[in-house]
Amino acid sequence: MKYVVLLVMVLAGIWWLRQQRPKGTDKSSNPRQGPQVMVVCADCGVHVPAHDAVQGRFGVYCSQAHRERLEA
Repeated sequence: MKYVVLLVMVLAGIWWLRQQRPKGTDKSSNPRQGPQVMVVCADCGVHVPAHDAVQGRFGVYCSQAHRERLEA
């Protein structure tokens, strides 16, 4: 009987800890999980995620400074 009580207490503790997690820490709420499309900077050749790249006339760049340097 004491093992049943101990098991119930442990399960209640686990349940309580799971309830204390801040909202928004669930992995499914982050849209940038998993593989991402990578592109190559036309200036320096660094690979950057497509959503972080800067679009220019001659291609994509890793930063605004590289875009301005080649397109100025």
